Amino acid sequence: MLSVITVDEALKIIKEKFPTGKTKTEILSPDEALGAVAAQAVYSAEPVPSFARSTMDGYALTAEDTYGAGESLPAWLKVVGEINMGECAEKPVKRGECFRISTGGMLPPGANAVIPVENTEEDNGMCLAYKAVSVFENVTKAGDDIKPGECIVDRLDYISPAVIGLLASAGIDKVTVRKKPVVGIISTGNEIVGLGEPLTPGKIREVNSRMISAFCIENGCETIMYGTVRDESDVICDTVKKAAEECDAVVISGGSSAGAKDMTVKIIENMGSVFAHGLAMKPGKPTIIGEINGKPVFGLPGHPAACFFVMEIVIRPLIGMMTGRHVERAAEFFELGENVSSNHGREEYLCVKTDGSIAVPVYAKSGVMSVICHSDGYIKIDRNCEGLKKGEKVKVCLFRR
Repeated sequence: MLSVITVDEALKIIKEKFPTGKTKTEILSPDEALGAVAAQAVYSAEPVPSFARSTMDGYALTAEDTYGAGESLPAWLKVVGEINMGECAEKPVKRGECFRISTGGMLPPGANAVIPVENTEEDNGMCLAYKAVSVFENVTKAGDDIKPGECIVDRLDYISPAVIGLLASAGIDKVTVRKKPVVGIISTGNEIVGLGEPLTPGKIREVNSRMISAFCIENGCETIMYGTVRDESDVICDTVKKAAEECDAVVISGGSSAGAKDMTVKIIENMGSVFAHGLAMKPGKPTIIGEINGKPVFGLPGHPAACFFVMEIVIRPLIGMMTGRHVERAAEFFELGENVSSNHGREEYLCVKTDGSIAVPVYAKSGVMSVICHSDGYIKIDRNCEGLKKGEKVKVCLFRR
């Protein structure tokens, strides 16, 4: 028999038994840091942009020379040169003069605005400005985006593609990040066959290790796959020991229930400690939470959908603690499209499809992955709740990012 605890109790155990403590860090180039979390704040040593530049194709000039200009009475300015991208003006602009300038071009000394080319006409070396511009109109000043000494990436900020662009714009070529935790993944079962192998009667495809690995990578971890291990105690024990030595956490798929062949809990007990064997959740009841060498070790159900929801509800928060990333799913409230019964004494997680403001339950057994893939999210039914009524507001955790 399993000694079942609630999901809240499981999460409390994880938080107490596996405090993040001092996190390992590494120094990477911004390109290498994608998906990591900053371990230290980053400050810019230079202004961005480093010079005042035009945001339009047009003419760089002194704004005051255009005051009062209009369609019937344009301002006349002498064109004294042209500034292309990557070039500097050969001389300052004086009152009554202007430079042709391209978008991104450097403003010449003395200029404080740019008039767009569509508001002008050029004739015999003269620019006719048909519209007044204000000081610094159509101009990005030096340091408008980033000032020297400004914090551009804070500690625990996620290094996204946009952040990498920001670092590059400030000339930052190194960033100190939290080292991504490594999760070891072991799949057990004599009935499991891999991709490319013949599917003989009584055998099933190995699904969970790939799904677990993708889940961990998506949420900021690295993974080591230890393959599929037969239901032999010595072989499983050796593989778990190796994974616990090489990784920061270990996830074992299969062998977590109370059957005679399910030896995962005994192996974890012999090598470390078991804190829980059985969670009051559906799907996912036969889950093991333990530790070896102070590292978290989980035994997950073999049914893919049950495995998915244990990763989602129980292991996702641990990954957030280890990586420093925000890993919670976005959620919205919908009206339930039909009555839902639930009297299992367990928290139940039920997939739903959304249509406008309505969430419609999608029912499936614990091994059916297609239901999860074709759902928009899931709802939680509390363990002491006997059911939900049609029209009731429910919180939907959304699968879409």
